Amino acid sequence: MKVAFVSLGCAKNLVNTEQMMALVRSAGHEITAQPEGADAAVLNTCGFIDSAKSEAIQNILELEPELVFTDITMPVMNGLDMIEEVQKAHFHTRFVILTGYADFEYARKAIHLGVSDYLLKPIVPKTLEDILHSCLEQQNAKIHLLQKEYLQCALRSNNLVEPAPDFMDSTSCSFIFVFQGPLRPSIYSEAISDSDFAPISPEYMTMLENEFQVSLILLHGRHFNEQVYAVTYPSSRHPDIEGLAGKIHSSLDLSAQHPESWINTVLSPRSPDSGSVSDIIKDTYLFALFKNGFGSSSLQTCSILSNQKMIVSPDVQQLCAGITALSDQESLYHMIHSLIIMQDQKELSQFQLTANLRYFFSAVIQNSHKDIIYPDVSEIVSTSHSYDELERELQYEASKICGFQNPAFGEELPSLARQVRNYLDRNFTQQITTKSFQDIFGYNEKYISTLFKSEFGISPSKYISELRLKMAKTLLQNNPDILTKDVAEMVGFSDAFYFSRVFKAHEGMSPSQYLKQLKK
Repeated sequence: MKVAFVSLGCAKNLVNTEQMMALVRSAGHEITAQPEGADAAVLNTCGFIDSAKSEAIQNILELEPELVFTDITMPVMNGLDMIEEVQKAHFHTRFVILTGYADFEYARKAIHLGVSDYLLKPIVPKTLEDILHSCLEQQNAKIHLLQKEYLQCALRSNNLVEPAPDFMDSTSCSFIFVFQGPLRPSIYSEAISDSDFAPISPEYMTMLENEFQVSLILLHGRHFNEQVYAVTYPSSRHPDIEGLAGKIHSSLDLSAQHPESWINTVLSPRSPDSGSVSDIIKDTYLFALFKNGFGSSSLQTCSILSNQKMIVSPDVQQLCAGITALSDQESLYHMIHSLIIMQDQKELSQFQLTANLRYFFSAVIQNSHKDIIYPDVSEIVSTSHSYDELERELQYEASKICGFQNPAFGEELPSLARQVRNYLDRNFTQQITTKSFQDIFGYNEKYISTLFKSEFGISPSKYISELRLKMAKTLLQNNPDILTKDVAEMVGFSDAFYFSRVFKAHEGMSPSQYLKQLKK
């Protein structure tokens, strides 16, 4: 640790400072004269010289120390008065009183001022050590919380303000992104969540922190099927982040027991300085969008991508050339099955799979000679949890395009879809999971989503989001002083950052801008 010493006042103070410096140096710490570059600063001042009073207060305000030790009764500068002066500046510095006076009135006033401890001389070394240890723990917890808030904002916001705050100085940062199933680019896909994607346990996280000598911060991803682990460490160190990512990936990967629970883990580049955090996040998401595999687990390290184009696989082009010969539903389903087998065997990225399926639907529509809207292939892929689900969805959409009767739903379509809508109308402010549909209606989310879209022309996820946004606008209109985070919580969004993104995407302005417009 690098420790700075500042001595004010008389010559005796300077001697005392030299003694303290010798003790700190003998304990293995480095001494510096510059507080700006130090891990800790010691201000030793004198209460017997008038100028020392103002200098002490000025130095405290400049250094913003976490902990100040002060005597109570001194000829010029009263310790309690000094505390009052510092607190007027709304600093959160902790104060410890050192005194030979066991007067309750002093103790009472000290308590009133929020003094952390009141120690009678002579000081017991163990007591002093405990106080310093407690202060260090509180300081680390404070920095950890500030870093988490900053990194969460960087993750959820596309316009993070730079430069980064002081508490990120000398800190490098990496991110480990974990995606359960397909990557969901749609901003509305958080409305229906997967509730079984639990993060690593706090005990295991602590074990990893100790093993790799880093700090791990669990952040909320942009969607429910995402986990993001921010890894912070001093810029001077180079921990094995690849090894850490591998252990997190292994602990979360359940594909061996549950084939539909495949995950993709992407390790971001190392951020040498905190000012590049937002760029690192953007690059990692872009990499995941193009490189995440579909249907199988993978662990990858992000690299810079350039000139990414949707190039259709030649074998898909060859297969789709036979669409003109299709004359019945059975032949169509056979072609779709062959297409799915072809994609599964190659272990394609989600991006490449989407490109191939768009080409397939383009060929189907051209062959049907109908003027119809293309299916949202990106949404179909991003909400399918297996190739089997994907095949059923392709069968349904292609049958509609070709005019074939789809027997999958029969007479249950309108009634079940309306039951689902009624349920969503009553419960849209609650967390609705894929398990909710299974438990309540006896069908999985994918099947119900297809029914719902067929009846109402909108997915359940988007329907929920629109209900939430409608309620949010009503709350903002009727309560002009309401906080954005309170609105987000009341209408069912997981956090204020995500709510603001969805609101802006839908309304063209943020909730705060919407409020300002209402007040005009």
